[in-house]
Amino acid sequence: MARHSQAAQRLFVRALKDMDAYWLNFLEHQDFYDLNYSDLFTELWLQDQAVTKMQARQFICHLGPQTAAKYLDNAIEKGYLIEMPNPDDKRSKLIELSPELKDGLKNFYNFAIDRFKKALK
Repeated sequence: MARHSQAAQRLFVRALKDMDAYWLNFLEHQDFYDLNYSDLFTELWLQDQAVTKMQARQFICHLGPQTAAKYLDNAIEKGYLIEMPNPDDKRSKLIELSPELKDGLKNFYNFAIDRFKKALK
């Protein structure tokens, strides 16, 4: 395994801190600074389509099902996620990212990629 200099490690940590600061600034509500929301939002972004509410709860893998459901409901209430009827199963709901959150995540990923490229030159 290659070792990196302390200077390179410091550049990496600064980039990581900048990325964290960007995440905190683009989300309007302090509740969403929690890493469980990062897991939820990034996994929904990776799916690139609506998923069942049950699937979305499973993206918050470090919490129990009831707590994950509360996180999900909070994100829906604050407008970060959209909940809609499932046309294939009337008993379930579908969840997807709001257009605003999709744009925010796109900008966040672009910022993070650029920042880490600069730090790792």
